[in-house]
Amino acid sequence: MILVKIQEKGDIMKYFKCGHIMTTHGLKGDVKVKSLSDFHRFYVGSVLYILHNGEYVKIIIDRIVPFKEDYLIHFEGFPTIDSVLKFHSEDLFISEADRKDVLEENEYYYSDLIGKLVINEAKEERGVVVEVRELPQAEYLVVEWNHKNVLIPFIDEFVLSVGNEIVIKEIEGLF
Repeated sequence: MILVKIQEKGDIMKYFKCGHIMTTHGLKGDVKVKSLSDFHRFYVGSVLYILHNGEYVKIIIDRIVPFKEDYLIHFEGFPTIDSVLKFHSEDLFISEADRKDVLEENEYYYSDLIGKLVINEAKEERGVVVEVRELPQAEYLVVEWNHKNVLIPFIDEFVLSVGNEIVIKEIEGLF
């Protein structure tokens, strides 16, 4: 999920959901967090945001402990259970500016693919990516074309290049 907020200067800031606060843990302000990200988002010093009452509350992780498949996390400046109770069942976000992931060659954020124009090798437009779906076989680009959705496997055999637009190898019957 991507949320957008207009900053005071008119800039647009994007926030990406990366976790969910499930409950509090103990009396010292720890919360149990489920990661919703494929990237390593939770570490000491990590800057995150909690969407609370329609506002983004900036928080910094100052302690983290793996807990089964989740994490026990403590936020800087929230020393007691009373200070974090209000965040129960809230989502955690990372801002676009705070993402520091090092992507390998041919790796992309879904948000960077959505909205891109898709063309074939003959430079004919074939629509715009509206979604990326994860299926057991591979990830698929969902391309809106002629008022219908076309699934294109996001693999080298079909996707030739990704730049300002996505160039695909079009096979008979795809569109």
